[in-house]
Amino acid sequence: MANKLYRAVETAITFKDSGGDKALALNGQTLGTGQVSAIYDRGAGSLADLHEVSAVIQWTAAPTFGDAAEIYLFQSSDGTIIDGNVGTTSASFLTNKRKNGMLIGAVICDVESGSVNMVGRFMNVPITSRYYSIGVWNGSATKAFLASANVSYVIVTPMPPELQ
Repeated sequence: MANKLYRAVETAITFKDSGGDKALALNGQTLGTGQVSAIYDRGAGSLADLHEVSAVIQWTAAPTFGDAAEIYLFQSSDGTIIDGNVGTTSASFLTNKRKNGMLIGAVICDVESGSVNMVGRFMNVPITSRYYSIGVWNGSATKAFLASANVSYVIVTPMPPELQ
C-alpha cells in the first residue's frame, strides 16, 4: 500500500508592531520605503524547510488598484551575516537592500478603500537557514500604510511534509 504525504501545520510565527513573536514596525510605513523585522531564531536541529506566509496590509484612505506591498525573506546561517546586510533588529531599509533578499510575493490592492485588509498568501516558501527576517516594501506611489498598530503584519507558518 502506498504511503500518503500530508502537510503538518506547526506553530505560526507573527511579525508585527507589538505583541507578536518578532517586531516588524509597519504602523504608518510611508510610500516607497521598506521595513525589516527583528531576526527570528528557529533553533538548532531538524527544521521545516517549507512555509506558508500570509501578509495582511492596510493602506490609508483610498489606495489605488494595483498598489503593492512586496514581502521579502532575509536569511542568515549564523545570526549575524544576513542577506542584504539588513541587520538583526526591526528597522527601515533602503531600496537597494531588497535586491539581495528573496521576494516571497506581493499583496496587491484590490479595493480602493482605506482601512481594509488586503491579504496575500504564499505557499511552499523555502526557509533553509536557522535565522531569518521578514521585510515589507510599500510599493505604493501615493499611499502610506494605515497609521494604527498591528493592522499590517506577516504570519509565517512552518509546514513540513508528513509521511503517513
